Amino acid sequence: MDTQELIEEIQSAFKDVILKDGIGINEADRMELQQRDVLIQKGRNLDRMWWNSWTDIEDKYMASYSSVMDYMDAAGVKWVMPAYMIYIIKHYKEGSFSVDSTIYTLEAGALGSDKLDLYTLEQKRAIAKFLQFMVAVGEEWVDVESAQNALDTIWGDCL
Repeated sequence: MDTQELIEEIQSAFKDVILKDGIGINEADRMELQQRDVLIQKGRNLDRMWWNSWTDIEDKYMASYSSVMDYMDAAGVKWVMPAYMIYIIKHYKEGSFSVDSTIYTLEAGALGSDKLDLYTLEQKRAIAKFLQFMVAVGEEWVDVESAQNALDTIWGDCL
C-alpha cells in the first residue's frame, strides 16, 4: 500500500469522528501543564472554536503537542488519532517526538484516560495498516519494535 492509499483509508475510516464532549488538544495541553481549572476550560473552548473536525488540525499542532494523548479521554484520542497518523505518514523522517509518542499510545491500546474502546473495526484496520507501514519504512526513524509490538498484541488481529 502506498502512502496516499493509506492516508485515504485513514480518512475514510475516521471521516465521521467528532470530538463531542471529549478532551481535545488544547484542553489536554493545559491539563499536562497542571493549569488552573479556568484555564483548562479555556483550552476546552479553544478546541471547539478552532476545529470543527480533526481534518482541520494543522500539522504544526501534531509536531508541537507530542504528549497530549496521555491526558485525553477515549473520545479525544479517537478524534485526534487520524490527524496524528496522517501527519506521521508525511513527516516520520523529521524526528518529531509525536511519531514515537503516537506509536506508544497505540501500543498501550489508544484507549484514553477512561480506558474505553470506541473504535470501529474499520478504524482498527486502518490503525493496523498504519503500524504495518511504520514497521516497513521506519527502521531508521521510528521505534519499529514498539510498532511491531502494538501489531502483535492489539491491532494485528484486525487485518
